Amino acid sequence: MSGAEQKGREVKHKMREGKSNAQARKVKKYNEKSDETSHVDLAPMVDIAFLLLTFFMLTTSFAKPNVFQMGLPEKNDGSGKSTPVNPKFVLTIQISKTGAVFMHRGLEGPNNEPQRVKFEDVRKQVANYRKAVIDDPENAKKSDIVTVVKIDRETKYDTMIETLNEIFDGGVTKWATVELKADESEKLAALEKK
Repeated sequence: MSGAEQKGREVKHKMREGKSNAQARKVKKYNEKSDETSHVDLAPMVDIAFLLLTFFMLTTSFAKPNVFQMGLPEKNDGSGKSTPVNPKFVLTIQISKTGAVFMHRGLEGPNNEPQRVKFEDVRKQVANYRKAVIDDPENAKKSDIVTVVKIDRETKYDTMIETLNEIFDGGVTKWATVELKADESEKLAALEKK
């Protein structure tokens, strides 16, 4: 059978099915294309992803960490003189492991125990102690109060920072931080239960 006869038979077969020759060719062409595997080119998507990533990296401002500035004393070479401080001009602030704040002025003793202060009143109390020291007749030089902040090792960091901020807002300029000793911590725990 020749090629022309074969083609003629196919056309007749298609016509019996109700399709024209042109439709038959389209069907044949479609069947040939559907045999090929289709794929999507992802190279442009990768380029766009890297462009967006670069854009956001360059335009985003990163949050700066909050740093607490602490003035540290200069190295002592032994040439400086220590200045004696009248114990009446010293304010001791103790922060317990639960975050409770206790204050007392002067040397601690049976008649001068630390008094618990509400966190909201820390600034006001510190300002009152400062005023009392500056107005004290024994303070001829009108020197500021020296504040010692004793902090329990188990106190939360944010509690310590918030308390120090309240102390500074009360006007304290001379201060030092010290670790709370175990016996002092026990004493504060007993005072908290009262």
